Amino acid sequence: MLFIFGDFLNSKKKYLSSAFILLVSSVLVKIIGAVYKIPLTAYIGAVGRGYFATAYNLYMPLHAVIMGALPIALSRLVSKYCAKEDRVMLSSLRRGALSVFALAGIIGTGVLIMIAFPYSAYIASSPKSVYTAVVLAPSLLFSCFAACYRGYFEGFLDMVPTAVSQTLEAVFKLIFGLIFAKYSMAYLYNQYVRTGEILGVSFSEKEEALSFIFPFSSAAAMLGVTLGSLISLIYIMIYSRMNRNDLVKTSGRRGRKELFYFSLPIMISCCVQSVFQFLDTATIQLALKRLDGAALRQSFIESVEMSNTTDGDLVTYVWGLFCTALDFKNLIPGITMALGVCAVPAICSEFERRNREKTELLINSVYKYTALLSIFSGAFLALCAKDVLSVFYLKSSPDIVIGCEDVVKYFALTAPFYSLASIAVYSVQAVGKPEKSISSYVISGVIRCVLNYVLVSDERFILHGAVISGAVGFAVIFLMNLRAVRHISGAKFSAFDSLFKPLAVGILSYFLCNITYSALGGVKNIIFKLLIELTVFGIIYCILCIFFKVFKFDEIFSILNLKKMA
Repeated sequence: MLFIFGDFLNSKKKYLSSAFILLVSSVLVKIIGAVYKIPLTAYIGAVGRGYFATAYNLYMPLHAVIMGALPIALSRLVSKYCAKEDRVMLSSLRRGALSVFALAGIIGTGVLIMIAFPYSAYIASSPKSVYTAVVLAPSLLFSCFAACYRGYFEGFLDMVPTAVSQTLEAVFKLIFGLIFAKYSMAYLYNQYVRTGEILGVSFSEKEEALSFIFPFSSAAAMLGVTLGSLISLIYIMIYSRMNRNDLVKTSGRRGRKELFYFSLPIMISCCVQSVFQFLDTATIQLALKRLDGAALRQSFIESVEMSNTTDGDLVTYVWGLFCTALDFKNLIPGITMALGVCAVPAICSEFERRNREKTELLINSVYKYTALLSIFSGAFLALCAKDVLSVFYLKSSPDIVIGCEDVVKYFALTAPFYSLASIAVYSVQAVGKPEKSISSYVISGVIRCVLNYVLVSDERFILHGAVISGAVGFAVIFLMNLRAVRHISGAKFSAFDSLFKPLAVGILSYFLCNITYSALGGVKNIIFKLLIELTVFGIIYCILCIFFKVFKFDEIFSILNLKKMA
């Protein structure tokens, strides 16, 4: 692969095209993720989903420490030396990075296996989640190796390997996960129907048998995740071998050393973030455990009775409802994250050249279009929460529609906080000061943990308390990192154009569509109704964007460097 440095210098144009590639793949991955988790939840139920989510909550902090630090650091260093046209250092980074990522992956996998049982038994009050966590552990190692290749190519704004590999991972996770979940569930349940026993254990009631099956079917589904990450790694290794033309013979020692020292503050920052993310989820689970069982059952009485959930599985069931609602909320920051990933090398390149005007343009553009996209998605999801849930769960698990509707709605309205916080952190990393994010993680984490423990354990809030704590905590991260970026880069941030205008458009669109949608009550087909609602919302949103001059064609042409061609 020939890296043409002159083309890289046209960073704004390449940023937008790279962002588009990654954005499309991120949308596809999120759609696949939703398609995967929805029938998965239908197969294993909210209780099984609770086991699945508990394992992920143990996995994600470790994943975030490694994936949030090393790939971003490698991407930024590659973009830095690409701008300097230093091929020797680029080759050293490529060779040295593999050993750093491998070590991180081995340590992370070992830690995950060691703490799986203590966390599952004593914090999550779900000891059977240990099976799912252990099956998931190897995917951390595979993901580390894949992230090494992704970070290197992202430094050149080559998002193709990232886009393809993450799509392959999602596709095969869906295929293997659903097959393993379906057939493990069917096999074990058929044992009970034929003999009254499962794996040699006798059961007198169907509910008891299902309670025994759920941990094993959840672990089987998680095996699909591990295999998907392995296939993603195989693809990106092949891509890397086919694109080695610009490498020169050199030691990886310099690259390994610089990557380690440069990524260390980012890793500390991510470690602090992950610790508080872990405490965030742990305090929600502890608060649910602290609630009176009768009060918890009464708060979700309709969905609990519909699902025939036993008292022993009640906390896991409510936790499963919460994590199902998170699936829909996480679609939004998961999609907008593509803008942040692409922003790091693009902003870094202009910042290294001390080009304040172009740095400022990129920063403001990234914030504005993140706000536009997240507000659009969040407002629409909030308006149509029940219809969206009904499309996926009404036939298979109607209790989930009832139990999740309000949580999904309020999560959707707060989604822009999560998207903007993520972009702000990426911007701080892009200007080379990742340690500046640490204080925001600490303050936000303390706020979220305190609010979780107070609000979730309050019978008046329960899961809504977690929505409030998340919104407040991520708003703090956004504001503190935004301030840091402005101070470091000297770039002026236009809050009116980048935030307040998109917010005004979102609020007006929400209320106008809320009135309009009342006329669609007679539409029987939910999917057709959703398509109409999306079309109406999209048209109103775009018209208001143009009316308020949020979406400016001359700005797009400027970013694309197309003025001369127009």
